[in-house]
Amino acid sequence: MMKPVELAKQLAYSLADSEEYQNYKKFQKILEEHESARVMLEDFRKKQWELERKRLSGEKILTPYEDELRKLSEVIGLNPYIRDYIMAEYKFSQLFAEVQRIIGDAVGLKPPEELMEQS
Repeated sequence: MMKPVELAKQLAYSLADSEEYQNYKKFQKILEEHESARVMLEDFRKKQWELERKRLSGEKILTPYEDELRKLSEVIGLNPYIRDYIMAEYKFSQLFAEVQRIIGDAVGLKPPEELMEQS
């Protein structure tokens, strides 16, 4: 029987070799080559995190701030470099989440969303 660490290494190599990861890296490289698109995405994500931080801390979120974020989301969705990168990132994160879920199920860990539903 293989040791868990050896299997984890095989899994890591398998993930790195997956089409989802290869596409993610490809579109990441393309995005990095287009600085204005990269900066636009970074700015958008900073604003998203700021909004989430405010929500979690109970701060009142002003509608203009949410509107600005929504408009920025629409604008970045039109940029093919950002759109392709986000889609590839999403597909890889789905694969990664599925692997985590399978491992968690095998050892009896509940996913965070199940824990939240129980509280």
